[in-house]
Amino acid sequence: MEAKHNPLFEQARQRGLTQPTPELGIGTLGEKRLHAILKLFYQPDASLHERKIGRMTADAILNDGSILEIQTGSFSSLRKKLPVFLACGPVHLVAPVIAEKWVCWVSPETGEILSRRRSPKRYAPIDLARELNTIREFLSHPDLTVHFPFLTAEEYRLLDGWGNGGKRGSSRYERIPLALLEEWVMETPAAYVCLLPSNLPERFTTKELQHSARISSRCAYAAAALFRSLDIIEEAGTQGRARLYQLKKQNN
Repeated sequence: MEAKHNPLFEQARQRGLTQPTPELGIGTLGEKRLHAILKLFYQPDASLHERKIGRMTADAILNDGSILEIQTGSFSSLRKKLPVFLACGPVHLVAPVIAEKWVCWVSPETGEILSRRRSPKRYAPIDLARELNTIREFLSHPDLTVHFPFLTAEEYRLLDGWGNGGKRGSSRYERIPLALLEEWVMETPAAYVCLLPSNLPERFTTKELQHSARISSRCAYAAAALFRSLDIIEEAGTQGRARLYQLKKQNN
């Protein structure tokens, strides 16, 4: 993917970066830069941020009255939030995908950036399968729209771990988006078929899904459960002890 200049995203990025931050100068507030910038991009009017919906707090209310929720970490809290939000009307859930990133290593003592390198890893929405699987019963709700903004970003990590100069077991300190590459919008359960890798055989096991999508085995099992719940794939017999899956006919 090649970044295209998006003036609205750049405005949100600049606003998010100019918010005051303590200590190391990168951002140690409870709300990290990635979350803050995305919130400003989807709803530039800060007066509509952090609104109470029942007993929950939504990230923002959009101009059409729908609810905005941004999830940059675990989706577990959404299991309590989504029923409350969806009972009130349409909800837009934003789950960013860091498609390209540069890793910046930071001294925990001084805050100095010691090195910056481009990560060879590439990410896709299917990498979120384990998290999406935790809210799979909500993904078919007609009032829920899920957004996957693809971003390039800098990830700042503290050299506070062990081995390899403190890199193993290190803490992720901050993620700062650099550019918006594109956005996928999931409005129906069938739309999630685009998360499946294009090189899957007609019938496949979770192991083949794992290798084709280049994800972990746990993520592959979660993805299979997710696609089954969305009625995208179905069982198609067995291969040894492994279950075989295939796209459901209406999705072929």
